[in-house]
Amino acid sequence: MPALFESRNGLFIPGELTRGGWADDTQHGGPPAGILARAIDRVPTLVPMQVVRFTVDLSRPVPLEPLRIETTVVREGKRIQLVDARLAADEVELGGARALRIRIGELDLPVPDTDAMPAAPSELERLDWKGHFGEVDDLPRFHYDAVEIRTRGGSFHRPGPGTSWFRLRVPLVEGEAPSPFVRMAVLADMANGNSQFLDPRLHAFINPDIGLYLHRMPEGDWIGMKSVSYPHPSGIGMTDTAVYDLEGRIGRIVQSQYIDLRRRP
Repeated sequence: MPALFESRNGLFIPGELTRGGWADDTQHGGPPAGILARAIDRVPTLVPMQVVRFTVDLSRPVPLEPLRIETTVVREGKRIQLVDARLAADEVELGGARALRIRIGELDLPVPDTDAMPAAPSELERLDWKGHFGEVDDLPRFHYDAVEIRTRGGSFHRPGPGTSWFRLRVPLVEGEAPSPFVRMAVLADMANGNSQFLDPRLHAFINPDIGLYLHRMPEGDWIGMKSVSYPHPSGIGMTDTAVYDLEGRIGRIVQSQYIDLRRRP
């Protein structure tokens, strides 16, 4: 299966698997978040550091067009570092990301027990949810074809909180294996669909942002999420997600939602 992007002459060329569910000519939020994370991951640090906060703001829909990323170190240091990444297509700014890194130390500290996911992905059946957004075509889409989902208790198919495992099935960039941070960043946007209180055929609940917090990096391919969405009659909502790997809790994702009636062409 092809990668999400091809890297060519400083541009990221999106493939069909980057397509989202809200429109046929725009990307899912996961692939742009992934290449923003990849760019930040390549910015050097003065000492070993880890990304602890990664925030993405997408001010415009991301088209299925070549993308360019520029990075800037906002604050350099040996304890913390701030890095910005700007995303653009054909000179049009689409949004960007900011990462906060903290130095990695070696301290003799107690490790508190954390809650765990109620079941491993091997114990759950793979989710089949093609057509969930009301599509009648057979176009490739990121959330259907590039991600394997194993879910518990009918998540994605019933309203309420969601508990699911996610695994990226394809490379982010052709010829590259993503780092644990990049893999996490690509999958983070799946949290918005993990808990659904609204029918996506009738309402759009689009998140223009991703706020990912990590106290350690994930181990292995599978990312677990326990998500709860909070829609409000104002047309504004949010999704709150606890994040796991097979060893236990690793962080949190928070997303805002723009909610409206679904408009179709």
